[in-house]
Amino acid sequence: MCGLVAAAGHLDLGRAVTALAHRGPDASAVAESGGCTLGHTRLAVQDPQERSDQPYRDGPVLLVYNGELFNAGAVRRMVERAEPGRTWQTSGDTEVVAAALAVLGPARALPVLDGMFALVWTDDREPGVLHAARDRHGEIPLHVHRARPVLYASELKAFTALGRRCGPAVMDVGPGEWWSTDATSGATSRRAFHRLTAHPADWTLDNAADALAGALERAVDRRAIADVPVCSLLSGGIDSAAIALELKRHYPDLVCYTARLDPKSRDLRCARETAEMIGAKLVEVDIPPPTADDLSRVVAQVELEYKAQVEIAWPCLALARAIRSDGFKVTYSGEGSDELWASYGFAYHGLAKADWYAYRRDLIAAQARRNFPRVNKAFMAHGVEGRLPFLDPDVVDLALSLPRHAVQDGKARPKAVLQRAYRGRLPESVTTRAKVAFQDGLGLKTVISETLPDPARYYRAEHRRLYG
Repeated sequence: MCGLVAAAGHLDLGRAVTALAHRGPDASAVAESGGCTLGHTRLAVQDPQERSDQPYRDGPVLLVYNGELFNAGAVRRMVERAEPGRTWQTSGDTEVVAAALAVLGPARALPVLDGMFALVWTDDREPGVLHAARDRHGEIPLHVHRARPVLYASELKAFTALGRRCGPAVMDVGPGEWWSTDATSGATSRRAFHRLTAHPADWTLDNAADALAGALERAVDRRAIADVPVCSLLSGGIDSAAIALELKRHYPDLVCYTARLDPKSRDLRCARETAEMIGAKLVEVDIPPPTADDLSRVVAQVELEYKAQVEIAWPCLALARAIRSDGFKVTYSGEGSDELWASYGFAYHGLAKADWYAYRRDLIAAQARRNFPRVNKAFMAHGVEGRLPFLDPDVVDLALSLPRHAVQDGKARPKAVLQRAYRGRLPESVTTRAKVAFQDGLGLKTVISETLPDPARYYRAEHRRLYG
């Protein structure tokens, strides 16, 4: 996981790279190619040696890359079939992505990349063109400032560091999209290399639970790759508990982190029970009640104005700080699960007038601007990469194929399929409890309401002040 900023033209990106230093404390550099400028800050997770530093060149391609590739072996083999006798220079995934773009071409390479990523690259065969792409679910943020020269960046801070206001001039590269910007004219074309779809199938709750357990096990297996220490989050709910249980197979000495605001909360009690049952060490991180100034800093860090995102980010920032101070660079989260099952309270009511399959598909797609960048920016504020196994393509495809009766068991059990999948393997207190929003279970919402009379309005105003 890293930070990137790039310009479709010649531009001094030094201040922007410095503004992204928290995303990549291990290395940074700027390079020019084909009339474009690419900057990078590196959080070294795979192949931490200098040979994998970026911007990274492979033949005609110069790449800055933020994220992780989970099927690097398969992509390597595709490249080797297209270029027999190829010699690999690193053991990391950056070279694999650059080689795929150079040898296979983006139209062929992007659809087969299974990972979370934001990419920006140039190709000497197309001088003066800057390309950018974002993973299929939008796990990794990638913003575009459309004033010339057009800029791409991991965070809005890179734009403001260069003296640019954001507001209507900024867009996001959408999930599963590939953009190309001409450095001379500033014209940008957009195309999709992946579309999120739902294909309904006939499932029973029992069969769906069995299939889900297998799919989530494989999803964690694919994501259990790192050359640095890793840990996991444990909120007290079924989502993070399932991920932690699967991770324990790979990391016998797994360390889990949980937030503690109310020492009597049910979330904390369930997190403790889960850690004890699976044999993981639990680190409890105390979360102080935030002041208005604290919440302003949260808005500045996650660059979002939405109430839920800002408030959830407050404990996440504290968790990230503790995780990094203990020497971990990677953590795993249960984010993405609620969208798959439409288990939010508002979703239950929204489904009364919506198609079950399309509603969940759209709910997942919407998180490319909400939950997923919040996870990324909150944890990367302290140089910690957050991985989301529930967004594995096979897990998402399976979930979106399930009929409502194979997922939910009434209003009180909106994710019954997941609870049944882990029944007997996790504490009963976790596999039977009703859905509770993280900030509610933590007791944070009540604390904030005592500090801010109108939190939503305050967050919007702070966001406009900082980035509007």
